Amino acid sequence: MNSSIIEEVRKKDYKTSIFKIIIAAFCLVIIGRLFYLQIFNYKNFSRRAQYSTSKISVLIAPRGTIYDRNENILATNKQAISVIAYPDKFKTRDEKLKVYNILSRIIKSDNIKLKERILKLPENAPLPVRIVNNISVQEASQIVEKQYLLPGINIQEDPIRYYPNKAFAAHTLGYISEIDEDELETRPERRLGDLVGKYGVEKLFDGILRGSDGKTIAEIDRYGNPVNPNYKHSVIHYNSIPGKDIQLTIDLNIQKSVEKALRESRTTSCAIVVNPKTGEVLALASYPDFDPNVFTTPLSTATWNSLLSKKAFLNRALLSYVPGSIWKPITLLSALESKKVKPSERFKVSGAIYLGNTRFGDWTDKTGIYSLQESLAWSRDTAFYQIGQRITPEQIKKWAIKLGAGRHSGIELLGEEKGIVPDQQWKKTTYKEPWYPGNTLHYAIGQSFLLVTPAQIARIYSAIANGDSVPVLHIIKKIHNKQVIPQANEKLELDENYLKVIREGLEMCIEKGTGVGSKIEGIRIAGKTGSAEVPGSNKTHSWFAAYAPAESPEIVIVALAEKAGHGGTIAGPIAKKIFEEYFHVNKTQEELAKV
Repeated sequence: MNSSIIEEVRKKDYKTSIFKIIIAAFCLVIIGRLFYLQIFNYKNFSRRAQYSTSKISVLIAPRGTIYDRNENILATNKQAISVIAYPDKFKTRDEKLKVYNILSRIIKSDNIKLKERILKLPENAPLPVRIVNNISVQEASQIVEKQYLLPGINIQEDPIRYYPNKAFAAHTLGYISEIDEDELETRPERRLGDLVGKYGVEKLFDGILRGSDGKTIAEIDRYGNPVNPNYKHSVIHYNSIPGKDIQLTIDLNIQKSVEKALRESRTTSCAIVVNPKTGEVLALASYPDFDPNVFTTPLSTATWNSLLSKKAFLNRALLSYVPGSIWKPITLLSALESKKVKPSERFKVSGAIYLGNTRFGDWTDKTGIYSLQESLAWSRDTAFYQIGQRITPEQIKKWAIKLGAGRHSGIELLGEEKGIVPDQQWKKTTYKEPWYPGNTLHYAIGQSFLLVTPAQIARIYSAIANGDSVPVLHIIKKIHNKQVIPQANEKLELDENYLKVIREGLEMCIEKGTGVGSKIEGIRIAGKTGSAEVPGSNKTHSWFAAYAPAESPEIVIVALAEKAGHGGTIAGPIAKKIFEEYFHVNKTQEELAKV
C-alpha cells in the first residue's frame, strides 16, 4: 500500500474520531442537561407542572385565642372575605392597572395602597396573594358579578382577628396587620398580604399564635376550569393547623375598672395593677387607646393620622418619667439602711432650706417638727432635703436598683424603657461635669436626672409590701394548656424596723396625709402621692402608688397622669376607683353575685 493511500486512510480515521468526539460531547451535554432537569431541578419543574394543571388556594390558619386569667375571650377569630390575586395570571403592568381600575370602584379603601399592592405582585408567582382583607358582603358580590372583567382575581373566606371588647387591653393585646416590606426581608417564610402581629402580645408571640397555613389544590383543565369534581383526586386538601392559645394574667373586671377610671379622668394617663406576691399583672392600661379591630379592614390615612396625633400607640406604663415624691420611700430606706438616719429621728420642716445661696423650696410653708413617718405622709421636701445631705447618690442608687428601678421589670411586652438611676459617674460620663450637692437634694425628692416607669414603681411598692422579695412582673399565664413558670422573686434583705417606718408613713399618707382623698372606709391602704415637675414646663406629672390591704397586701396600683397636676387630686382618685372595684366597695348583692 503506497504512502498516499495510507495518508488518506489516516485522514479518514482522524475525521471519524473527531466526529465521534463531537457526538460523544453532544450526548454528554444532553445527558447532563437531562440529569440537571430531572434530578437537581425536579421539584421546581414538578411544581410548575402542578401549577399549570392545578389551582391552589391557601387556607389561612386561625390564630390562637387569647384569654384573660378566668378564660374570658379577649382576642378570637371570625370569618371574613378576602380578595386574592394570582400573580402568574398578570403578564403586563397594563393588565394589573386594568384590574386595579375596576377594583378601586368596588372596594371602599385606600386606593393608593390597593394600587401599590397590585403593582407589586411578584411576577409569575403561582401562589395567591391577599390584596384586601375583610371586605363587605356587598363588595364581594360586586366582584363576583364582574369576575369576567377581573382575570386573576378571586375572593375567599378567611378567619380574621376579632377583639370582642374593642379597645379593651389594647396596649397589652396589640393588633395584627399586613406584613410590610421590611418585615418580609427578615421573615422569608411569610408572603405579601400575610397578616402578622404588629404590637403587644400579638407581635411578641406571633409565631405561637399564627399556626400553619394549609392549602387546597384543585385540578383544572387547559382552559383553567375545574375538572369533574366527582373525580376523587380533583381536589386535594391540606388542612391548616390552628395557632396555640395564650392565657394572660389580666383580670377582665379589674382591667375594665382601670380603663373606665382613666377615661373618666380625661387625662393622658396609665395605670398598672400587680399582685405583689407573684408579680402577675392583673391590669395594664394606657389612655388614649385604640380599637385593634380597625386594622383588620383597609385603614384610611385619616384614621391612621388621627391615632398617631393622639399618640394612642404609646404604652405609658412602660415609658419612663420623673417620679417626684413617690420616690421618697427609696430615699428614706437608703438613709436608714446606711445608718445615716435613725428610725426615731425628727426633722424641722418649713417653706425652704438653703444650700449656699440656692433656695430649695417645699410645697407648703407650714413649719413644724415632723417624724420620719409624718415627713413621708405629708411629703415634706425640706425633711428629705436634709436626709439627702447625709447620703450619697451611690447609696440611693444601690437601693433603687435592688428594688427594681433602672432595669426591665420582666413583663413580656416590647418597648419597655429602663429609665435612669443616676450617680456621680453617670453624670460625669453623660454631661462631662461633676455631681453637685444640690443634685443629691433634688435626687432625694425624686427629681434631678431620675427617670422611672410605672411598671418599675409597681415592683418597688410590691417589694415594700412584701418586705422580703421583689417580684418579676409577668403577663403570660399559660400557652396551649402549659403553665408558664414565672421567674422567681428576687430576694431582698431589709431591716424590719426600717421597713416598719416606711410602711407606717405610707399608711399615714392615706389616713390623713396628702393621699387622704383616696381613703376607703374599712380598707387599710398604704400609698404615696407624687407631683413631679416636668423639665422645661410649669406642669407636673400626677403620680399615685399604693398597696392594700396594708396588713396583708393583695394588690399594688400605680397610676400616672401626664402633666395633670397634683398626685392626690388626679392620680389618687384613679387608683381609688380601681381599689373600690377590686374590693367590691358599694356593690349591691345582685352585682356581687355576678362577680
